[in-house]
Amino acid sequence: MVPITRRDALRGAAALLPLAAGCNGTEFDSPSRTPTERRGPENVETDPELATLRGPGERAVVWFADGRTATDGDGPPESYHPQGFVADGERVDATRFADVDGAGAAREFLEATDFDEETVYVDQSRIGECYRRELCYVGWSATEIRTDYGRVLRDVDVACETDTYDTVATLVRIPDVVDPDQVSGYGSGSSFSGCRLPPWIRDREGNATGDDR
Repeated sequence: MVPITRRDALRGAAALLPLAAGCNGTEFDSPSRTPTERRGPENVETDPELATLRGPGERAVVWFADGRTATDGDGPPESYHPQGFVADGERVDATRFADVDGAGAAREFLEATDFDEETVYVDQSRIGECYRRELCYVGWSATEIRTDYGRVLRDVDVACETDTYDTVATLVRIPDVVDPDQVSGYGSGSSFSGCRLPPWIRDREGNATGDDR
C-alpha cells in the first residue's frame, strides 16, 4: 500500500473543509445577507500592489509605535495582530517590522507610496504553517475596508507542521486617499480553496454567470 504523506492528508482535509462549512464563499457572499449588504463597498481592486511578510509563531510581524495602537512600541505585541492604515510619512516612520525575510522590501514599499494619491492598509493574521494566503480583493469606501483571501497549500519543499502557526501581514496599496479616522467598518473573509470572487464583484466586471457557483 502506498503511504499517505502529510501533504496528501492536508489536501484531503482542505477539500473537506468547505463542505463542513456549508459553503465555499465568505461572510460577504452569504445568501442570508440582504442585497444592500452583499453589494460590497463602492471601490474594489482585485489586483492591488502589495507586500507580504511572514514570521514564525503568533507574534505580530508589523506593528506601530505612534501611540495610536495599544503596543509598547519596542517590540511586537504578544496577544493580538495590529491592523491599520499607513496614510502619511509620519506613520511610515512609526511602522515597525519583525526581523523576518522581506522586512527591508516592505519598508521600501511603504516609502515608495505616494500618499497624495495612495494609502497602505496593513492586514495581519495567523495561518497554519503549511498554508499561505492569496489576496483576492480589497474593497473600500470612506468608512469601511474589506479584504478577502484564498488559502492554499505551500510548496511541497517547505518544511512545516500541521499544528504550528505563523503570522502573515499583507501590506495592500490602495489607489485612493483614505482617512483612517473616518473608517469604522472592518471585515475580512477567507476561502479554503483559493480565490473566489463574490457576485457583487463579478457583476461589476461584467462576468456574472447568472448563478453563485
